[in-house]
Amino acid sequence: MGVLSIAEYLSQIGLPNPLQFDQRYFREEIRALASELKEVEAHIAAVKAMIHGLALIYGPGVAKSELLQSVRPEPRTNKRGLTSACRLLLQQAARPYAVSEICACLDELNPELLLRHRKPMASVMSVLRSMERQGQVVRGRERGRSVWQLASSTLTTEAAPSATAQECSRSSAATL
Repeated sequence: MGVLSIAEYLSQIGLPNPLQFDQRYFREEIRALASELKEVEAHIAAVKAMIHGLALIYGPGVAKSELLQSVRPEPRTNKRGLTSACRLLLQQAARPYAVSEICACLDELNPELLLRHRKPMASVMSVLRSMERQGQVVRGRERGRSVWQLASSTLTTEAAPSATAQECSRSSAATL
């Protein structure tokens, strides 16, 4: 005879298992607490903004320096340069690139650039759309997908692509 678990033993003697719990109840409880946490965080942010605003208007004498240090807005931590990197990549491209190819090349050239973006392809797409509105890039269709190239680029078949563009073309074709 093997060793019985507590649940098996309790079921053999006809007692309910006190270790089982209602998963639906706990899911609802977690959801409610998460909602409450969002509300509390929103209140904290509002109070910090108010204290910071009062300090800007009335001077640092409004509150103690420790409090003012804790409510000061944090400096930007995101790194800029995605637009210029996309522009540089498209300048060196021998052909129009899809967003996934641009992401692969950017990741190969500068891995830290897309590291802090939650959705790198969406970020690159936003940059490309912004550049399109400014008339810097042109969107086209190739095999049913969107491809992008510089608006001023009139690539001919005789034009030799740069070494970086050739390298990115090979690597992005291999990753796709």
